[in-house]
Amino acid sequence: MTIPYVTGTVSVTAGSAVVTGSGTAWATALIAGGLFGLDSSNGNLVPILSVDSNTQLTLAKPWRGTTAAGQGYWIVRDTAYLQQQTVNAQALSTYIQRLDNAVLAALAGLTPAADKIAYFNGAATAVLADIKAKGRDIISAADMIGLLGKLGPVFGGTPPSPTGAGVGLSDGDFNTIMVPGVYSIAGTWSNGPAAYGASNIWTAILVMHGRNANNLMYQTLYHSSRGVWWRYSTDATGATWQPWNVIPREVVGLVGQASGIPTGAIIEPGSNANGEYVRFADGTQICWGTGTINVSTNLNNHFGSTSGASVTGNALISFPATFSNTSYSVSVFPTFRGFTVLGAYSKNGANAAVRMGVSGSTANDVPYEWSAFGRWF
Repeated sequence: MTIPYVTGTVSVTAGSAVVTGSGTAWATALIAGGLFGLDSSNGNLVPILSVDSNTQLTLAKPWRGTTAAGQGYWIVRDTAYLQQQTVNAQALSTYIQRLDNAVLAALAGLTPAADKIAYFNGAATAVLADIKAKGRDIISAADMIGLLGKLGPVFGGTPPSPTGAGVGLSDGDFNTIMVPGVYSIAGTWSNGPAAYGASNIWTAILVMHGRNANNLMYQTLYHSSRGVWWRYSTDATGATWQPWNVIPREVVGLVGQASGIPTGAIIEPGSNANGEYVRFADGTQICWGTGTINVSTNLNNHFGSTSGASVTGNALISFPATFSNTSYSVSVFPTFRGFTVLGAYSKNGANAAVRMGVSGSTANDVPYEWSAFGRWF
């Protein structure tokens, strides 16, 4: 007894011989022909002329019933032996031809193993590659938010150079870095901060941010010794950028500089046994302190005479912070009546020697205050 084929549902159109299936597999089931009918009383039995695909067949006569969709149906197979045998043989031949395929042979030649996945490395060759649990977890992400969640707190590892990032960028010109991302910068680059010249050798990290409309882009440059810089552009082509701006560091702390460009705090105060000082990010340095000088040499001795009404002495002022050159000024403020500063007669970056005098002919230890104004770079 023939068992009807009833898998899926069908749609029929009045006056049309074409039947469309949903969830059907007529070709796969090797239906060679037979009788077609609906579960409902709509229409009547119609012979099948041909099976066109898994989801389409053609009736020998147009459908005489009404148009209907999503209907239950049945097919009684044609039991003519030779007809079904021919269909089966043709199908079997097709499947055998499909199996005789270099691609399938390449896959069949692999030895399955845990945490491995097959991929093709040539037109007809395949190999296995590792795919660990984390890799499978990432692949299973349904969307970008899910993917980021799978990655966890990782920022992406060591940033590549623009050339090595695989996004069509080249090294050497900051203006051409238009793809958002994080990049390692090394070697000679143009269009960096003007303070370092039009072209300079860099060891830095560049972070590029951009809007999805590509009409606002920000670059932040983290240099190994020259601080942090930023700039932006509203030019979608990247041809025009605003000037670079340095990001200030803490207000009070240790100042620093590289090639004349400030890289540290804005103000650096300090003190030691020699006195107190303050350095500013622009290179200005001020030092001050106190001291005592013994004045015992007769002033006229400096002019070849042993008589006179004044005595003098020399003082070496050691600075609490070194000046970068001798173009600084030294001021001495006596705290003794009749005390006179004759001037500094020797200077270097670390100290200055000054000569002072006082009215009278008696030796004295005279206290004084001093200050020096110059540059630390």
